Amino acid sequence: MYIHMPMARPPADGDAGIVISPAAVAEVCFCHNLRRTTRTISRIYDQAFQPLGLKASQFNVLIAVASTAPTTQPAVARALAMDRTTLLRNLGPLKTAGLLVIIPGGSRLPDEIALTMTGQNLLAAAIKAWQGAQKQVAQQLGGSHAAQLLQGLARLAEGPAEA
Repeated sequence: MYIHMPMARPPADGDAGIVISPAAVAEVCFCHNLRRTTRTISRIYDQAFQPLGLKASQFNVLIAVASTAPTTQPAVARALAMDRTTLLRNLGPLKTAGLLVIIPGGSRLPDEIALTMTGQNLLAAAIKAWQGAQKQVAQQLGGSHAAQLLQGLARLAEGPAEA
């Protein structure tokens, strides 16, 4: 993969190293561009889920719970690459809305999470809405680019390769 690094200039303090301008960093920084793109894509999915009273972030939690059922909080946190406290903050509104239940696991067992019937029904409707948003994003990317992006993101989510 070729990455163009524009606008490199020597630093003002006379150091011989190369300093990359903020504009150049913004153009090629994976983190900056992924976060910006994530916000754009989230708006597309949020619009699709809005009639259901659901946000894309909540949909992701429901999908993780449903796809790993029966499941525990640690398993859902791993599936979402999320720490425990962030997961608990995300589970709270879904539990309050009656979409899932958290079953205490006992003294040394992790809490279990399950979708309620209401959660299952909402998820079924949300998957239909998701299909439209998914199609829109895939069309904007172009078919082969969409598949390549998913493959690349999966590799990144796996973490660094073992040496």
